[in-house]
Amino acid sequence: MRFTIIAAAALLAACASTASIGQAPAAAPSATASPVAAALSPAEGTSLNPAEAPAGAYTMDARHASVVWRIRHGGLGLYTARFDTVAGALTFDPQSPANSTITATIDAGSVSTGLLNRDGQRAFDREIANAIGASASPTIAFASRSIQLTGPTTGLITGDLTLNGQTHPVILEAGFHGGRFIQLRGKHVIAFSARTIIRRSDWGVTQWALFTGEEVEVLIDAEFIKD
Repeated sequence: MRFTIIAAAALLAACASTASIGQAPAAAPSATASPVAAALSPAEGTSLNPAEAPAGAYTMDARHASVVWRIRHGGLGLYTARFDTVAGALTFDPQSPANSTITATIDAGSVSTGLLNRDGQRAFDREIANAIGASASPTIAFASRSIQLTGPTTGLITGDLTLNGQTHPVILEAGFHGGRFIQLRGKHVIAFSARTIIRRSDWGVTQWALFTGEEVEVLIDAEFIKD
């Protein structure tokens, strides 16, 4: 670190000595805008105004929902997997979204890493499921307790997460991704995303501590169909 500081100082001095007195320093190069869009575009006819969605009960469309989790391996790369089986229910108040409530469940045994052993079996998935207590507590559950709006389409959802037989509070960062009437279903559909980071040891999940991180990031995307 000391060598780096000395080298940097020497470089600055050399640059200063070659510059003309009174000459303005060269302008820093401007940042190049990314050619990649910040987000996927919604379909035509989608309303991004939550107040335009019908009020009442909604059921999660499990075929169009995903719960992905990520954890650092060895403190380096993010290892990503998902749960295949999820369900949920939403009571939505479009005029006062903070009054809405949501519950969700996940089959703890539905871990999916996409990795197969030499026999073509999902042994690693089962190891992870056992580590999170799937045999004794087969259901991971979330129930909201309050919602705080942070913007026109964003909010913080505080609720209770039950995992490995233990229940502790969590906060989800949530976003509304639009809604519209789907002719094929004959019903209104609204979409949300949510994100949180938990410390797995808080729920008693401590296996592989030497190889994987303590923090687990959970990413949720789901569509809800009006009942």
